[in-house]
Amino acid sequence: MGISDSLRRARRHSGETLRSIAARAGVGAGNLSAIENGHRDPTTSTVDRIAFAVGIEFIPVATRGRTSAARAADQIAGAEARGEHPLAYRRFIQLADDLASVDPVTRVLLAAEAPTDYASRWLDAIAAVVELRLREVSAPVPSWALERAGAPDSRWEPQRGARPLPVSADPAEVPPEFLRRGVVIERGELASV
Repeated sequence: MGISDSLRRARRHSGETLRSIAARAGVGAGNLSAIENGHRDPTTSTVDRIAFAVGIEFIPVATRGRTSAARAADQIAGAEARGEHPLAYRRFIQLADDLASVDPVTRVLLAAEAPTDYASRWLDAIAAVVELRLREVSAPVPSWALERAGAPDSRWEPQRGARPLPVSADPAEVPPEFLRRGVVIERGELASV
């Protein structure tokens, strides 16, 4: 369902209506809605027409099972909405690991698509980990991540388990990409174990 999710996010980021994109792509609005919601599998030519109408292009890349930042954000948002805070945290740590375990070009591609904007400090954390992982390999950081300023004066620490940890993270161990956004996650938490 990755392409469907990407098409929906791209259309929403464009600010255009489903009907206007459908008309430009030459598909029915009902069909586009079904595609965006994963109820219909589009042909390659239909995906190309919709992508062109939205102003994006799909580039095939071997991700070896790694998830993009945009898709991870959707998964984290879902877990957060269900009150599954430990799952949201685990998904975030998996994103940090996914970005660290691929070559620099794949890192850039996994980070390129902007996540759907929703009211959550997790988006600040995602922008921070994207910036951190891309800077580690001297790769360009997408504008969506750089523009995500967070709330530096309001520190936020995610819930990692069923109960909050008895000890808070040490700000001296938090990467600057996180501190600048007010997110308190230590560098050691981001290391694959």
